[in-house]
Amino acid sequence: MNSILPIDQIESLFDKPIRVEQMGLDRFGDIAVRDPDGVRKTAFAVWSRHVRKNPSTNPDAVHEHIQKHGGTFLEGASVIVGEPIIKDIAFSRCKIDDPALDNQFVAYLLVARVFPNDLHIADLNLVNPYKPIPPKLRRYKFRKFKGLGLSGTVLARAEAFAVSKQCDYVTLTAADDDLVPLFRRFGFVLEDDEVANLAMEKKVGK
Repeated sequence: MNSILPIDQIESLFDKPIRVEQMGLDRFGDIAVRDPDGVRKTAFAVWSRHVRKNPSTNPDAVHEHIQKHGGTFLEGASVIVGEPIIKDIAFSRCKIDDPALDNQFVAYLLVARVFPNDLHIADLNLVNPYKPIPPKLRRYKFRKFKGLGLSGTVLARAEAFAVSKQCDYVTLTAADDDLVPLFRRFGFVLEDDEVANLAMEKKVGK
């Protein structure tokens, strides 16, 4: 999964060295320390999707399990569904080696193969810290810098990986409703047609 992020293309966009950090399932503990929110949100997204796809499921089952037995949301959800929620995971972070920017990252990706048979993009951020966007010109709420023009490449690579692993869907949760049209351009649709939810999916190979 580490190959989903096009490191060579990212490096070619800057004239300063890029420091790359990548980890996989064998270092899940380290990933959980570096991005606990990403891991938690992944587990929650997968459980929420499971509940939406299976209306007879008790949506509070995980919380009830945690209240009775303790543990994390990820652990509780895995127990309830009877198999690991996260089957594989890849964490990638690229920082530009420029002291003036205080180790600003230029690329960040957290992606996981998840229950039941999907590829979930938990976090994707591609930015050029040398090109800030004035507040009045910002098209997206959380976008303070111009992007790298590689979102389509990353999403295509993610889908290609999902195809290679015979996954059913590529899923993600848009950070804000202004990003929904962006992901629609790449074939993603809202899971339940409610913008408030922001969970999106793309059938693999479609």
